[in-house]
Amino acid sequence: MRVLVTDDDPIQLRIAARLLRELGHSGALANNGQIALDMLERLPFDLMLLDLSMPVHDGLATLAGLRERRARGQATLPVILVSGNDLAANWAYYRDAGASGYLVKPLDIKALEAALLKL
Repeated sequence: MRVLVTDDDPIQLRIAARLLRELGHSGALANNGQIALDMLERLPFDLMLLDLSMPVHDGLATLAGLRERRARGQATLPVILVSGNDLAANWAYYRDAGASGYLVKPLDIKALEAALLKL
């Protein structure tokens, strides 16, 4: 699976990329949502891991961009939100915004693998 990892924290990007490799997947990295949307215009991906809180084009803005792509008939992809906070209390909101699932930081390989298997 080719995964687009989007996070403003370079350490989180490296952790996610390493975990994906360990699970046999490849990852491309973007440090904000606008870069991720631009990358989607040029390259195919199967999934996006998306940090919810970023100073430039955050997770919700990126989900809105993906909805715009879908409205234009462009391909979209499943999105797993990543956050330092548990999103369970507001999950319906994020699901309605276009998220397919969520993970809580720090990422761990078992939770990531379980999330990937649900897709």
